[in-house]
Amino acid sequence: MDIKNHNTDKKKLVNRKQFKAAVVIAVFLGIVLTVSRYFKFVSKTVYEESVSHLTEIFHQSDNMLRELTDKNLTYLHMWGENLQNTSSEDEIRDYIKKAQEDTGFLEFFFLSADGNYKMPTGETGYLGLQENIEEEIRQGNDVIANAAVPGKSQLLVFATPRAHGIYQGFEYDAIAIAYENSDIIDVLDISAFNGNAQSFIVHPDGRVVVDHSSESWGNVYNFFGVLREHSDMSEKEINELSEKFKAGRTDAMLVNLDGRSYYLVYEKSDIQDWMFLGLVQADIVNASMNSLQRSTMLLVGMIVLCIAAFFIILIIQKSRASLRRKDTEILYRDELFQKLSMNVDDVFLMLDAKTYQADYVSPNVEKLMGFTVEQIRKDIYILGKLHPWDSENSKKNYLEGIQTSEQQEWDFEYVHQKTGEQRWFHIVAMGSEVNRKKKYILVMSDRTSDRKMNQALSEAVHAAETANRAKSTFLSNMSHDIRTPMNAIIGFTTLAVSNIDDKKRVRDYLGKILSSSNHLLSLINDILDMSRIESGKIHLEETEVSLSDVLHDLKTIIGGQIHA
Repeated sequence: MDIKNHNTDKKKLVNRKQFKAAVVIAVFLGIVLTVSRYFKFVSKTVYEESVSHLTEIFHQSDNMLRELTDKNLTYLHMWGENLQNTSSEDEIRDYIKKAQEDTGFLEFFFLSADGNYKMPTGETGYLGLQENIEEEIRQGNDVIANAAVPGKSQLLVFATPRAHGIYQGFEYDAIAIAYENSDIIDVLDISAFNGNAQSFIVHPDGRVVVDHSSESWGNVYNFFGVLREHSDMSEKEINELSEKFKAGRTDAMLVNLDGRSYYLVYEKSDIQDWMFLGLVQADIVNASMNSLQRSTMLLVGMIVLCIAAFFIILIIQKSRASLRRKDTEILYRDELFQKLSMNVDDVFLMLDAKTYQADYVSPNVEKLMGFTVEQIRKDIYILGKLHPWDSENSKKNYLEGIQTSEQQEWDFEYVHQKTGEQRWFHIVAMGSEVNRKKKYILVMSDRTSDRKMNQALSEAVHAAETANRAKSTFLSNMSHDIRTPMNAIIGFTTLAVSNIDDKKRVRDYLGKILSSSNHLLSLINDILDMSRIESGKIHLEETEVSLSDVLHDLKTIIGGQIHA
């Protein structure tokens, strides 16, 4: 039993040791796997960040090159137009010299399509361009290419066929300016990573346009030649890279040059078919990234502070803008209210309820009342002089007792203090509160024109009523006067009919009827004369009359009534 138990315990111990070993190995493998994955993640992150950083740097350089190209071609177009309008060779030389001082190009050429040139100094020669430009010039296209001139370093030439003509007997098809390779590098300021970055501008077939490479490689004429000579890339890989250049791809890769690892970044340039290449040693780039990581925390802190400062400044600017907007609105309202108040017959006042000091007086007060704004601001009680004949009203305080949001109205008869004219005002007083202070707001409206108009209307109504009464009296009197001769006519006519056989009486009655008819006619004429008088068409005529006939006719007309 003891031997069996011992063996069993021994097996358990072995199993425990194996289990612990397996756990340790698993943990170790897990740590190794985690560390490996972490390093892969870090390497990938560093690579991506480095590539992104390099791409941005060389993209900026490419932008600078594009700006330089656009600027030079623009200058060439402008100079070409000016040279077309300049015939004097001295003026041409002076113009080109001035342009060279302004822009800093190395040489100026009058260029023929076959590559021959003549300089402003009269020097001639052949410009050994990297490309055949004759077809481009014939088609009127701008050209940018490398060129070689005996006795000079490699040049970058910008040419435009927009200017053509004859200079010193040389017939040219284009004008061109040239820069040395070093001048282009200085202009582009390709100095990233403390000058350890190398860059190229190449054609898709690898021909170098601008060379900013290591001095150990000498003058580089084809970038793919550098790869074949100094890298471990196979011909297949180089051809694949060439195809990417021809396709205008933008990408990055790691290459081994002379036993050192380099980042190669390339992108299609907007200039002709060029590609912009950048080369930087990987350890230099990663050192920059490490330094960048160390400075990240500080940068984040600074960014947070800058963001906070930005928001503070933004809030302050918004507050200032809001205040300026409010000030502008107040200014506009003041200007609008001032213009309106100068063209209305209302005076506006705002008084402090305690001191009766005038806080605001509309500028039209002098026109309507004869007091200046300064006089009222100095002493509000000067308004009592507007009605000096009424001592009780002049001393009475009409504002006392007006509560906030309460309104009272009354009328006053005033005397203008400058013209002495009698005027009538309607006053509206309101209680208000401004900045927790009680104020009185007065609107004093000039109702003089309304009062005069109402008075004129009242007089017109009175005159119309008087005329109406006069007409009524006239019609009443005339109806009585007309009735008298009519009664005489009817009466004598009745008598004439009753005594038709008595010719003497009938003749007498007819004579009296005739007299009464004439009188009735004269009354009717008088009525017509009254209508003529109203229309302004009366015409008076003086005639001689027989007083005895008038009395006889009068007796005849009213005799019957007198007898009755």
